[in-house]
Amino acid sequence: MAGESLYDQEITGPFAAMCGGGTDNDGNMESCISIAPLAGGGYALGDTKPDGAGRELRMTKAEIQSFVDRWTEDHGTATA
Repeated sequence: MAGESLYDQEITGPFAAMCGGGTDNDGNMESCISIAPLAGGGYALGDTKPDGAGRELRMTKAEIQSFVDRWTEDHGTATA
């Protein structure tokens, strides 16, 4: 994958929502992040809100892990 843009990679699976359930009054999954694997490694992150349809951010596994580590460091872990 060296030298190849993540945005040139094909999405190899369906987007899966990463949330705990419906978050609006209609039970829609509008406050979720969706994620799908990319050919050759990496992931496409999507926004489940209607205004975010068709938009995505692509990151390597290491970039996502770095984000999670920093978020946890700055904000702590989420509790239910």
